[in-house]
Amino acid sequence: MYRLSILLHTIFLFSSVVLRAAGHGFVHTVLIDGKEYQGWNPFSDPYNNPVPRATRKVGSDGFVAESDANLACHIGGDAGTSVLAEAPAGSKITFQWVYWPGDHQGPVSTYMASCGDDCSSFSANSAKWFKIDASGYSANDRQWAAAKLIADGASWTSTIPTNLAPGEYLIRNEIVALHSITPQFYPSCVQVRVTGSGTGRPSSDEEMTMQQVYSGASWPNIYLSNDLGSYEVPGPPPARLGGNDSTEPGTTTTTKAPSTTSTRAGTSTRTISSTPPATETPQSSAQCRLVRRRLVRRRSL
Repeated sequence: MYRLSILLHTIFLFSSVVLRAAGHGFVHTVLIDGKEYQGWNPFSDPYNNPVPRATRKVGSDGFVAESDANLACHIGGDAGTSVLAEAPAGSKITFQWVYWPGDHQGPVSTYMASCGDDCSSFSANSAKWFKIDASGYSANDRQWAAAKLIADGASWTSTIPTNLAPGEYLIRNEIVALHSITPQFYPSCVQVRVTGSGTGRPSSDEEMTMQQVYSGASWPNIYLSNDLGSYEVPGPPPARLGGNDSTEPGTTTTTKAPSTTSTRAGTSTRTISSTPPATETPQSSAQCRLVRRRLVRRRSL
């Protein structure tokens, strides 16, 4: 039994190294107002039965397609958990990705969705989302938002709107990789309880499902296009939120996440969800590399 345990541990460590070398990425921690919340590790958590977390599950470090019903929060992320992260309005939230490949360039955006009364029973797939920031291609820097994310230690920092009405919300960070024939979507979601005295709420034209956000979207060829500076990130502009005064929406920073040793999640009195993990498998790293080779071959013809 002991030898079997050592063998399994060795296999897991080897797999982690291989996946880091050949894979994509996922959010391993979320930092909100100085508190750190552990992300879902798709390679170890399904076998370790971890305690509930504020972050929702992801199926792997692979992508989901635009047509996938799980476009909102990745495969396994539709169902809620019993935990909420405390998020004062106006505070910073940093999504720390475990890694991100340099050739997976594209836009980065952050959305929020109201859970109503209870995030634990709230479906991400049917949610109406409003944008709080987005960044595409910078003509001045001649780089994509994903490159900025990499430069800042694979992290992306957004600001929760200062005038946002208190309540339970999902916050969704996403990288769209444009190195392949079709765009690859990498979303990650966390449940929060926004506190404060704001009264701001998005208008109906500022909210939409993720399928609506990307319906009819055009995507540039990042290798051949000579006019990337005119590219606009799909979806509505950052929500202005009707209510009391707020900071200008859409401001995005990508400062490196400060170190912290706190891992205590927000408290909750809800019953722990027993929804089993999804069995569907997202696109793998090998499939991604195959698509990339086909794309290179097509462009060389």
